[in-house]
Amino acid sequence: MRLRVITATFAIGGSMLMGQTSPPQPNPPKQVPTAKQTPAPAKEVKPPVPSLLQQYDFGAQVRALERSDTPANGEVKPVFVRADVPKQSVVELQPRSEVQLNQTAQEAVRMSETWRGGQNAPAAGPDGRVLYAFGAGLPVVVCAPLRVCIIELQSGERVVGEPQIGDSVRWNISPSMYGHGDQATHMIVLKPHDTGLDTNLLITTDRRAYYLRLVSKPQDYVARVAFRYPEEENSQRWQQHLVDQRAQERDTKRDAQLLPAMVTAEKLNFGYTVNGGNDHLRPRRVYDDGSKTYIQMRQEMQHREAPVLLVIGTDGKGETTNYRVREQTYIVDRLFDHARLVLGAGKKAQKVEIRREPKG
Repeated sequence: MRLRVITATFAIGGSMLMGQTSPPQPNPPKQVPTAKQTPAPAKEVKPPVPSLLQQYDFGAQVRALERSDTPANGEVKPVFVRADVPKQSVVELQPRSEVQLNQTAQEAVRMSETWRGGQNAPAAGPDGRVLYAFGAGLPVVVCAPLRVCIIELQSGERVVGEPQIGDSVRWNISPSMYGHGDQATHMIVLKPHDTGLDTNLLITTDRRAYYLRLVSKPQDYVARVAFRYPEEENSQRWQQHLVDQRAQERDTKRDAQLLPAMVTAEKLNFGYTVNGGNDHLRPRRVYDDGSKTYIQMRQEMQHREAPVLLVIGTDGKGETTNYRVREQTYIVDRLFDHARLVLGAGKKAQKVEIRREPKG
């Protein structure tokens, strides 16, 4: 009985297997669990771009920032793309063309370049100074790292305000001075931090403004730079000439005053008589040295009207002669026997007669 049941069961199972159309699926392999499994990354979901940003042209904005004509304040107007216009037809901002100079500005630039490129030949000065003529051209000061360059001003000249330098980062500039009082000399000390530098410097003083070019070299440098002032030197020479001329005139007057005392006694002739006139008109003394006659008047004559000197001829008439008056003394360039001092005209004229006595 048990045998029949098992056989029937087998028959039923076999018939079921035979009735399947697809082959049996194998069992999947068992997965060995790992220590830590990394979950697969989730797909990034991008948020939708707002319509306003879709109209913004980022490429044109970047190109506008890279151009050299961008405003100094950094403000750049945004560029939008119209929805109804194809992108290829959008007009981009073009770089601004170079500023055109008129004839006046071009002439000014040319003059400045001529002055900067002019030959201001240096000259050797005392104590190692290199002298440039002020105003003749652009002075060039050559410095080197680890070396000190000095710019010396005129004696007694004072710096007004802080000097202005084009490159204040790579150049060190400081003041210095030697001397005392009105004769003190102010100096500007320069030290470059690198080689191959090229900039300019402005120094303002109580007398003038200095404009210089600064250059740095690896080894070459100029230790001391000073200036010549041709205009002032010419003015000083003229002033000295005027002083010398006045001194010469004073010496001439002094010689004229002392000339009678310098003439030897043997040559002096005091043999003259004076008649007429009052005390203010009559001379103190009359004498000659053999070639010239001297009529020395009183000191108060410089505050009064001077009389006229006439030489009386053999006919008794007076005639003018060459003479000059220095320090209240008439100097006549000749000898005479009879002369007359006349003050005024007509019948009221005052007269003084001067006669030379014959030698006995």
